[in-house]
Amino acid sequence: MSPPTKNVRNIEVIDVSKRYGDVYALKSVSLEMDEGECVALLGSNGAGKTTLLKIIATHTVPSAGGVKILGEDIFKNDGTIRRKIGLVTHDSYLYDELTIQENLQFYAQFFAGNGEKIRLDLIEFLGLKRWYNVPVKQLSYGLRKRADIGRALLHNPDVILLDEPFAGLDITTCDLLVQYFEEQKEKQKTLVLSSHSVEWIKKICDRKVVLKKGKIVDENHIGEKD
Repeated sequence: MSPPTKNVRNIEVIDVSKRYGDVYALKSVSLEMDEGECVALLGSNGAGKTTLLKIIATHTVPSAGGVKILGEDIFKNDGTIRRKIGLVTHDSYLYDELTIQENLQFYAQFFAGNGEKIRLDLIEFLGLKRWYNVPVKQLSYGLRKRADIGRALLHNPDVILLDEPFAGLDITTCDLLVQYFEEQKEKQKTLVLSSHSVEWIKKICDRKVVLKKGKIVDENHIGEKD
């Protein structure tokens, strides 16, 4: 008889701390997230939400602890696991002088095996076709945010990390994103987002994790009474 298959979490945050001098941005944070799940990170500014997202995305190295994506240590991996992660933050990763098309073509070269079909599907879905050949510096904040989301999802990542994805966007675009994120959950992707928009969190998230001064102070499923 074959041994039982080990249940591998999409994301495992293991006793992670991040210290800047004598100040802890995160302190002994442990968290597990499954495929097909959307988890909301809640808390006031400075609670550690953005730091945690950046650590999971490998953009920041923890002072202690570790993170596993699909069972692999992301800081000991050769880099292939990072291609399974998509990140959207407050800071845009798009180049102002390049068009949306040129930006996506630039980032596509880092993800072998992903081509034009994915880009055009995303452009169509995000309503960016009209601005596909417009330099990013000419876009409104909302259009730039949509293009940045397209950049993060370009390679069809298994783990999608979003820092305030609904901020600055109109209701139509927010509804569009909720629809897209629901589709990603159905495809067994894992989504982690920080947001102050309770209304949108209740529409898309399954569970909430509340951070305060770098520690998890509450964690439960989102229900009707939330």
